[in-house]
Amino acid sequence: MLARRDLSEGEVRSKLLARDFAEGEVEEAVSRLRERRYLDDHSLAAAVVRTQARTRHHGPLKVRAHLSRRQIPEELAQQAIRAEFSEGAEFERATVALRRLERPGSAPATRGRGGPDPGERRQVAARLLRRLVARGYSWEAARRAVLDVHPLAGPEHPEAPE
Repeated sequence: MLARRDLSEGEVRSKLLARDFAEGEVEEAVSRLRERRYLDDHSLAAAVVRTQARTRHHGPLKVRAHLSRRQIPEELAQQAIRAEFSEGAEFERATVALRRLERPGSAPATRGRGGPDPGERRQVAARLLRRLVARGYSWEAARRAVLDVHPLAGPEHPEAPE
């Protein structure tokens, strides 16, 4: 069971209970696995957060949902997320994610010498904002990343979602 990937204590419990093992046997097995360091929710949470944030470019909200699905205890999940997304780090990660989301050639058509149409700038900024929020970044971090990084956001800033 642990040969394919690291599992949390909760995942091991669920899998063993689904295979009709008695609760006492499950707790004994989990205890032995923890003692032998085959199960370590703290290290697993840190590794999952690191991978989700740095490789998949997910924000803290989406990372938290992933940890919940992996049955990592709430306290450990919050500690790991705080360590990875320290103060200001969410904005930095949102900026990196924004650069990854932008596609070359996705700029709207320009209107004469005046550059992109203000309505089109607003649409591009709003689309990027929605994509960052969908990746689990807070609205504030996503908005700041779009406004500070994206050249098409211009003076017209996207409005707060309703």
